[in-house]
Amino acid sequence: LHAMVSKNNDVMKVPSGVYLAPMVRGSELAFRMLARKHGVSQCYSPMIRAKDVLNAYDHWKNGTNVSTLNEEAKMCFYDTCPQDRPLVVQICGRCPEQIESATKALIEIYEHRGNPLDGIDLNLGCPQECADVGRFGAFLAEREPDVAIECIKAMRRAIDDTKIDFKSKPLLSAKIRLLDEDIATLKFAQKLQVSGCDLLTVHCRGRTDKHNGEARFDTGATLIKALDIPVIINGSILSSSDVERVVRETGAHGVMVARGFLENHRMLQKEGNEKERIDPAALAAEYLDFAEKYPPPSPLYIRRHFRWMFRGELQPDSSDKIDFKDWRPRLWTFLVRPYLETIDQFRQVVHLYATLNASTIPPSLAHLPEPSFKSIRNGKKRKAAALDESSDGVKN
Repeated sequence: LHAMVSKNNDVMKVPSGVYLAPMVRGSELAFRMLARKHGVSQCYSPMIRAKDVLNAYDHWKNGTNVSTLNEEAKMCFYDTCPQDRPLVVQICGRCPEQIESATKALIEIYEHRGNPLDGIDLNLGCPQECADVGRFGAFLAEREPDVAIECIKAMRRAIDDTKIDFKSKPLLSAKIRLLDEDIATLKFAQKLQVSGCDLLTVHCRGRTDKHNGEARFDTGATLIKALDIPVIINGSILSSSDVERVVRETGAHGVMVARGFLENHRMLQKEGNEKERIDPAALAAEYLDFAEKYPPPSPLYIRRHFRWMFRGELQPDSSDKIDFKDWRPRLWTFLVRPYLETIDQFRQVVHLYATLNASTIPPSLAHLPEPSFKSIRNGKKRKAAALDESSDGVKN
C-alpha cells in the first residue's frame, strides 16, 4: 500500500508498512539490508550532520581522497548499494542556508552514484546532549520552532530546484517529538506540512521522556486526523502485534521501529521456530553474515548491535554487585572491548555464548573450533601474524 503525494499534477508514492528508524551506529547498510529481509518497507540512514555532508561534497568535487573524512561524512559515499531502496538520508543542523546546500549536495552525490535517494529527512526529534549543545533536533523544534520551519522551507527549495525528473526527486520529511502541549505540537506539525513536508514521523513521547514511559498514541492519532500528509508513528513498537495495534488505533500510514528491531530483527515474523526467532546467537550470526557482505564503517557498529541483541540475556541488574566469575556479566563487558575488530572474532563471540549457554550453535558457526575469552582476544594478533608470514613468503 502507498499514499500518494501530489505536486504540480505529478504523483509520488509513499510506502506504507514498517520503517527502520535513523539510528546513530545502528541503521548502517548491513543492518538496513537485514531489516529489508525481515519485513521493513523503508529504511533511514544514521543521522549525518549537514556540515559533514558539505565537507564530503567538497572533497568529492575537489578530487580529494574521501578516506580522510570522518565516519559520518564517509557514509555519503560508502554506506549504500543499488539494492538499498527505498532509502531516506537523515540530516541535522540549524542553519537554513547550510541545510539547503547539504540537501542539494546529497541529491547530487546519490544521483552520481546511480542510486538516487527516495527521501531526505530533517532531524527535529533528537533528545540527546549532542543535540542540546548543537541546538538541533528536539531542542531546535522546542526552542526555535521558526528556525526549524525555515530549515524545512530551505530543503523544499533545494529539492524543487534540482534539475532531475520529478519522480526521481526525493520526498521531504521530518521526524519530531511531542511538545509540552498537544496544541503546540499540532500547530508545529501543520506549519511543517505547509512549509513543504511530504511525510511526517512522530515519536509519541516528549523530549525529556527520551525512550522511557508510555508513548502517547492518542496524541499521534489527533495529529493524523488533522494533517493531509502521511504520518508515521514511532515509540514502543516491539512486536508485530504492536505494529497492528498502533496502526489500528491511530490510523497511521505506517510505523517506525528502532529498539525493537535492534533487539530482535525478526520481531515481525509470526511463523517458524519461535525459539530461533528470539535466540540472540541466531540473530547475531545472521547479522554478521550481512556485516561481512556490507562492511560497517567501523567495528563499533557491530559491538553496538551485539549489545542490543544480547542485552536481555547478558546485561546484569544494575542494582546487584557484579560477579565476574559468572560468565554472563563477563561476556557482557567483553562485547565492547576495543580488540574485538574482525568478523571472525565476533563469530567466535557468538559461538562462545552458545557454548556457555548450552544452546544451539548457529549452523554458520558450527565449523569453528571451540573458543575461549583468551583465544578471541588474541584472534586479531594471530591473524596479523599469519598475514606477516604470508607477506614474507611472497617476498622470498
